[in-house]
Amino acid sequence: MSNYSTNILIVDDTKANLISLEAILEGENLKILSASNGNDALKILLKQKVDIVLLDVQMPGMNGFEVAELMRANNKTKDIPIIFITAINKEEEYIFKGYELGAVDYLYKPISNEILKSKVKVFVKLNEQTKIIEEKTRALEEKITQLEMVEKKLNHLIRIDELTGVFNRRAFEEIFKLEWARTIRSNGFFSALMIDIDNFKNFNDTYGHLKGDECLKDVAKIIEKTLRRITDQVARLGGEEFIVLLPETDSDGAKLIAEEIRKNVENLKIVNEGVDTSKFVTVSIGISSVAPTRDIEKKEFIDCADKGLYIAKKNGKNRSYVY
Repeated sequence: MSNYSTNILIVDDTKANLISLEAILEGENLKILSASNGNDALKILLKQKVDIVLLDVQMPGMNGFEVAELMRANNKTKDIPIIFITAINKEEEYIFKGYELGAVDYLYKPISNEILKSKVKVFVKLNEQTKIIEEKTRALEEKITQLEMVEKKLNHLIRIDELTGVFNRRAFEEIFKLEWARTIRSNGFFSALMIDIDNFKNFNDTYGHLKGDECLKDVAKIIEKTLRRITDQVARLGGEEFIVLLPETDSDGAKLIAEEIRKNVENLKIVNEGVDTSKFVTVSIGISSVAPTRDIEKKEFIDCADKGLYIAKKNGKNRSYVY
């Protein structure tokens, strides 16, 4: 026996007919509902899940065709198969009207038990197959959703630096390419900050790698916090080196942001004893700023920020330099 039951609604204004039809269909893996008029039928259809309707055409008040017309006008009931039951007319025009209103079949009174069972079995089987397909479709959709979530998470993870939680080099290259092209189109300025933690080797040697990792995380976090615009992004390039991309920012604006980052890092007051520049962890920052064109190489732009960083280090560290 199938695990899927089918709900069938029998609509007939004659009680004897309802009892007779229910008796014929009993034991066919059906849940049988009944109504003696069109209004009651529509109430049941709107409240309960119905898979098939056996609908008498000739009923007082609202006839079967009118019930079918109202069913087709409602989103909840418009796709329910209707088998019309009639004793009055087999003319093509009459039959066509029923099919036009959504009938899938006709039964003519007096009804043959075997024909009724046979026709209903076809729709029961169809309903079971539909439910199996719907169930498999739901399961497949859930699986696809899960896979999409996993893919999204993986795409996020491969773009994030595992230690600090900021973007990694791969993400930096993607963002840089997009923002550079966008800034060319807008004829704006573009700036980059190359940031390096001063005397980080000394910090690691003095306090250990676990403390070194904590220092990297704290510095990354304060850089990220200092950047206020959604387009400004920080990435860790490796080791103790970070880069900040500042689209639509000229050298003056970049210098202000660089100095704010530098001060905020020093104000973390992460002690770094044994160096002559400061007793706290500090950063040096190289600044590159340009109005991008298709003739300017992106690598040359980044190299300028690197050169600015080198000069900042050479001039005593804990400072920024526009190259």
